Formats: sequence, C-alpha cells, structure tokens
Amino acid sequence: METPLIVYNLGDRGRKHRGKERNFNLRKLAAAINSDETQERVKNRDMPGFYGHLFRARFGLNPPETVIVGGNVVRLDPAFVTTHLRALPDGTIEHKAEFLNTDAGQLAQKAYASKFGGFSSAIDQIKPEFCGFDYVFEPNFNNNRGYSVALDSVSVAERDAVFDSIIVAEYKDQMTGCLRLLDSVSKAHELALQSVDHLRQENEELMSMLAVGRDEAALDSVPILPLSVSRAPAQRIISDIASFRNARLPRFVEPKGDESGQMERAYDRLLNRFGIGG
Repeated sequence: METPLIVYNLGDRGRKHRGKERNFNLRKLAAAINSDETQERVKNRDMPGFYGHLFRARFGLNPPETVIVGGNVVRLDPAFVTTHLRALPDGTIEHKAEFLNTDAGQLAQKAYASKFGGFSSAIDQIKPEFCGFDYVFEPNFNNNRGYSVALDSVSVAERDAVFDSIIVAEYKDQMTGCLRLLDSVSKAHELALQSVDHLRQENEELMSMLAVGRDEAALDSVPILPLSVSRAPAQRIISDIASFRNARLPRFVEPKGDESGQMERAYDRLLNRFGIGG
C-alpha cells in the first residue's frame, strides 16, 4: 500500500502546546533532500522507515539490517520505504511511502488506515543529511500524517533524557529475563543430578543381580567402578576335561580264536602296527 502525496511545511508544525519548534537551515536541507545521492536512494528504494524512532536512536540514523543485542542477532525490520521525496525552497516537503509486508509494516499500515499517528523525519543537521521517515504516534509536524518527534534537531542532552528511560526499561526487562533463565537452568541442573543418581542406583542393582544370576566374579578396584568377569569359559573347560576322562573311548576287541590261528595273528599285527602290542 502506498500513501498519497503527503505535503507539509517546516515552518508550520500545526501545533501550539506540544512538541518542539524547529529552526532548520531550509536552503541546506532542501539541497540535501534534492541531491543526487538522496534521490538515488529514493529511486532505488534504499530509504527504509521504521516503526518508531528507537532503532535509529540506539543504532544510528542509518541502522544496519541486523545488530547484536545480548549476544543474539536481532533483525531491524523496516515498516515502509520512501518512494517519493522532494523539497521546495520555502520549506515545503513532499513525500510518499509504501508500507512493507513485515510485522512492523503491517502495524504501521493499520495505524495509518485508522488515522492514528504519522510520519516523523530523521535528519542529521551537522552534515546535513536527510535519513528518512519513521512512523510515530505523535509526529512533531502535525501535518505530516498523510491523511517529526523528529530526530533531526533533537539535541544530545534531549536525546539522552528521552531515550535513557527507554534503555533503562529495556535493561530491567533483560535482567528479569536473565534471572528467569538462570532459575530455569538451575532447576534443570538439579533434575539432571537426581536422574543421574537414580540411574546409578539402578545400575548397581542390575550389576548385583547379574553377579548372582550368572555366577560372576567381581573385580573391585578403587580407581574404577566394580567390574564383573564371567567364569563360564573356565567352567566349560573343566567340564570338558572331566567328560573326556569319563568318556568310553573306542578300543580293539580281541577276536575269538579259530583252529587255524589266522584271526589271532591278524589281531597281533594290528596291535603291533599301532604300537599297542606288548
């Protein structure tokens, strides 16, 4: 969704009792907005806007795509891009914005459709450089709604006073989250120790049952856990020896003699051949 052309003048905030008066150098600011560099950014859709000013306040007027916060990578999703931007010498600013299909973009688009909030400029007065617009609840220039609290000329002291409270609140939230995380890790560690102790007891019981049921010998040494060694192979060897000793081995049966004596002579030859004879 793209907004219609939004027009407002830097000399008319449209407010009397809230916000802050701005004293821009209109000539320099108009030159910065109409410069080839700024217009190229607008043409290439390289001028993102965010939902609120917090990202720019914490990470610079031109924040990166991602930042590291508390050791975690955090995406700085934009809410819209500026698709048209022009400045006139009298301080009139024209611009259009296209809302993006991001979470922040959907929030900004819903607020815009509900006629709540408006656009607020982010300007570096020192260069000067026009960095873009953000969508805020209460824009300093009331006519810049499309139907700035502007970072452009907020002093360092004002910026610290405003955003320190936000940072402190975030710090408290982070500390609360860290304490909850540590408590959760401590409980998990305690449960793990209990599980290890329970498994150790079960293992000892199973080892004892195996030692009794399988006739095993335990080798107990201080540096290591009790080690069980089966005696079954040795018992099998002893049993085989005993069986062999008691086994009935094949033997020659002395034949009954006959009148010729041939059987006796053949029997004697077999005994002599195998070394059995006397």
